[in-house]
This record gives sequence, structure tokens and C-alpha cells, in this order.
Amino acid sequence: MKVRDPRRRPAASGLAVLGAILLLALAALLAEHAAAERGWIDADSWLREALAALDDRQPSVWVLAGGIAAAVLGLWFLIGACLPARRSHLPADGDGDLWVSPRAVEAIASDAAERAPGVLHAASELRRRRLKVKALLAPGHEAAIADILESVGDRLAGIAELEVAVQAKEGGR
Repeated sequence: MKVRDPRRRPAASGLAVLGAILLLALAALLAEHAAAERGWIDADSWLREALAALDDRQPSVWVLAGGIAAAVLGLWFLIGACLPARRSHLPADGDGDLWVSPRAVEAIASDAAERAPGVLHAASELRRRRLKVKALLAPGHEAAIADILESVGDRLAGIAELEVAVQAKEGGR
């Protein structure tokens, strides 16, 4: 049986909250309009005044801008609803259903780089499928980059298929 891979929230979830807020604002506007039309409040309806302001034979700049904004917002909602949620963890090799978080991969890579000869400090950053390792080298260890690549590659073998890049800088004397 195939288990679903771990995913983040879908892109549409944020848009759904925005849509709910817009619908809530529309409901408040319609409630105010109904209360004004029934005579429950002593004010004119905002909706009636807004529609009266729009009753012009020539389209105004505000109507055009509102139409463009509504079209862009609708297109943004449509694209967000169709995008799948991104994977939150990386699959590990093996028979079981094992997933590794990106932070764990960064920590493993940083630890492996720090254990390479000549490395004083290392930090890693994972973006999609590219792992960037920044290392601070002890003076006189310029050839440590190959050791870092080998150490990180050995430690991450079987965990995730990643493109590893090393950026090394020699520490001051």
C-alpha cells in the first residue's frame, strides 16, 4: 500500500482565508443595506450610494481599476487552487516509508562538514534539491573542499539525492 508523502498546506488554503474575509465583508455590506432599506437604521444604504456613484455613462478610472483588480485576484485564486501542495520532507532510500525533514538534512550535512579535516565551522542550507554547505577553513587547508564533499556525500548516502555545493573560506590567522 502506497502511503501519501508528507506535504505542506496547499497553496489555496491562504487564498481560501482571504476569500472568506472578502465574503464576510460582502455579507456585512448586504446586512447594512437590508437594515437601511427596512428602516431599522436612520442612515442611507452604502450600497445604494455606491451604485448611484457608478451610474455614469462614461466608465471611470476607478471602475476600470476595480475590474482589473478583480480579474487579477480571480486569476490568482484560480492558479492557487490548481497548484499542488509542495512536499515538506525528502524521501529516504530503502524499503520502508521513511521521510527526512530538510532541517535534519542540513544538520547532518553541517556535522559531516565540520568533521572533515581542516574545517573550523560549517553551516548548510537546503533549497529544493540543492544543498549549499558554507565552511570556514583553518589557515593552510585550501584542499579541504574535496574532503568536505566526500564527507557530506558519504553521510547523506541513502538519505536523499541532492546536488551538493561547497563554499569555503579560509579563516584569519
